[in-house]
Amino acid sequence: MYRNILKTIIILCFLSGCAERVIDISDKEGKIVGGCNAGFDWHFYGLQDSIDYVLYECAKDSIAKGYTISDERLLTIDFTLPDPPKGQSWNKKLAMSQFHSGKITERKLGYILAATEFEYIRVIWAAEDDLANGKITEAEFNKIYKTAKLKWLGE
Repeated sequence: MYRNILKTIIILCFLSGCAERVIDISDKEGKIVGGCNAGFDWHFYGLQDSIDYVLYECAKDSIAKGYTISDERLLTIDFTLPDPPKGQSWNKKLAMSQFHSGKITERKLGYILAATEFEYIRVIWAAEDDLANGKITEAEFNKIYKTAKLKWLGE
């Protein structure tokens, strides 16, 4: 009995900061021509806002080309990031500090967390491609990785 309770608690802990959502991209005839998938693990504040941000970022080029998305609610949201404190750039540590001190809302926190992680992933994927294609060395990749991670996490 205690074993089942423990399993349930562990599962709930794993699920508490995790979510994923998918949207479809359709052409003028309504045929699905693509989609976007966004999800985060261990993301306790602004989770749904982060997912909305990433889905919109993924779909915005398609929207600009006249395609439609299955979650049109995303078209009504202002995803503008607030300005960071003077002389600083957004990163996870700074965003969490600003949120906990009441200077930004949980919604804006979600957007900032998504934007900084999204940029980190873009930089890393490009560097991985460059490494695989011999355009950069492993040492150069490691330097890019370290810089990108610092820029994302702020630690």
